[in-house]
Amino acid sequence: MTAFPNQLSSRNARDEARAVLEARGWLAGRRADLRADLLDGGRLVDFDSGETLHGLGDPPNGLYGLVSGVVRILIPGENGEVITTHRAEAGFWIGDLALFSEQVRLVGVVARGPVTAFFLPRSHLRKLVQARPEIMRDFYALTHQNMQTALRLLANLSVTRANCRIALRLLHIADEARHSDGWIELAQEELAEHTAVSLPTVQRCLRQLSETGAIEVGYGRLRLLDRTRLFELASG
Repeated sequence: MTAFPNQLSSRNARDEARAVLEARGWLAGRRADLRADLLDGGRLVDFDSGETLHGLGDPPNGLYGLVSGVVRILIPGENGEVITTHRAEAGFWIGDLALFSEQVRLVGVVARGPVTAFFLPRSHLRKLVQARPEIMRDFYALTHQNMQTALRLLANLSVTRANCRIALRLLHIADEARHSDGWIELAQEELAEHTAVSLPTVQRCLRQLSETGAIEVGYGRLRLLDRTRLFELASG
């Protein structure tokens, strides 16, 4: 089981976290009474860059909701390597599938830079479900949402042209990014891993996209300038 470092107790921090989670992602779509019941039983946890929220094969201990920062989602490869398939920002929740199926974790979640997460322990969730069995529909909605993301990622990898695949992935990442200035923290090496193409190919494609005015590339980050143009390029 993953240890919980640097637990936060500040009421202001907790209130700010609740405001984020009630405005973004899966929890934002739940009823007010359920949001309150869930968040009353959880705690805020800080993770340093590179720390694991939960690892591949870990037993399920609860749900994590991302309050701030970015996490990398890891899956096992066929040859034993670990592959980064996705990045997620505030409003992202994970842990439902393993928890309610009582199986081990199928993915790992690692902090990419400092991360604050809201942890809902298994004991609290079990009590809620026992008292209100109908809320299982809400957790099925979370599983459905995460499966929708997984299918989108799979569909992206089926795109044969590297430049189209990269453009589509950038659109996906931008859909989930929350930075007010539009910049997305994403190293080119990460984008290469996400899209299963070589780093030189990513560099070439980003240069071409930048020259068209669709994106702006910075050091370890990028931002979309013309979403319509990027979509046109993604469509081939």
